[in-house]
Amino acid sequence: MINTKHPPKDTLVPGSIFLIIYCVWAMLVSSSSSLIHSFDNAFIELIYNNNASLISFTKTFTKLGNTSTILVETIIITIVLLVFKQYAYALFVAGTMAASNGYNWIIKHVVQRARPSAKHLVFADGYSFPSGHSVGSATLFGILIILTILLIKNSNLKALLIVIWALFPLIIGYTRIYLHVHFPSDVFGGWIEGVTFVLLGYSVLYHLYIQKKKI
Repeated sequence: MINTKHPPKDTLVPGSIFLIIYCVWAMLVSSSSSLIHSFDNAFIELIYNNNASLISFTKTFTKLGNTSTILVETIIITIVLLVFKQYAYALFVAGTMAASNGYNWIIKHVVQRARPSAKHLVFADGYSFPSGHSVGSATLFGILIILTILLIKNSNLKALLIVIWALFPLIIGYTRIYLHVHFPSDVFGGWIEGVTFVLLGYSVLYHLYIQKKKI
């Protein structure tokens, strides 16, 4: 099943670059940088409105990024991979998701950023940075992009699935801003964090499994 002829190359370098970007972004947020305030205000002005249909849609779609939903999806994907004896991929999925979400819990309590003061349109508690929905969805759907590249042979289906997987975290992140429960910088930071863990997780998978399968 694995695409041994043309698997993605080692992603340690881009993963490290994303990690640096994330660390810089987190420091800017934690120091209440004017750059972050300008970034947030610019996107808030573009996104906020009172469209009833859009409010209804975002309230529904945002649930796809709930911790419980992401957990169930992760378990299902892991079980499917185990059934098909793709043990390395199952470990990649479970390990990357656990590391990403575990780190996110830690950084939230380190930065301790309060949520937006605007009236929340859905319930949200805890600290604001990074957006847990954005981290979880970027990690999960980033993993699905990697698995699609590795396991799907049909190029048209592969391209379609990659586009679909990429859209999910983007829309979920948008809903968190629209529903007033996160700043745009929370969502952007969550996306960067998720992508970072996917790239570094794949690098581990590449060296411990894929590279050996190529030999």
